[in-house]
Amino acid sequence: MTATLKLAAALAALAIVPASSHAHHSFAMFDQQNERWIEGTVAEFQWTNPHTFIQVSVQQNGRAVVWSLEGGSPNILSRNGWRRTALQPGDKVRILLYPLRNGQPGGTFVEVHKEDGSVYYYHG
Repeated sequence: MTATLKLAAALAALAIVPASSHAHHSFAMFDQQNERWIEGTVAEFQWTNPHTFIQVSVQQNGRAVVWSLEGGSPNILSRNGWRRTALQPGDKVRILLYPLRNGQPGGTFVEVHKEDGSVYYYHG
């Protein structure tokens, strides 16, 4: 491969990275003009990169519905006082969130209130 061809390939790769990176971090799917509270039981807390997730079982119309709530990275949450052990399966929680625009049971969490009185905030 010639030096010119290598340079062209490197520049093409760099041109793609910012677009895909920006698209990945879009929160356009969440209605940030519509805050909503839900109450339920933590089914799972995923302390993963690039985003954390809380799976919460919520009683709706007599049946359990699992809400999938997305949050920031572990790094961002750590700076706001979170730890990977902050939420455990079985924890009773009340969560303020921005719901999904499509009406499905999900969203992005804003703050989490545990039954023991502790409160966790997500400020991205």
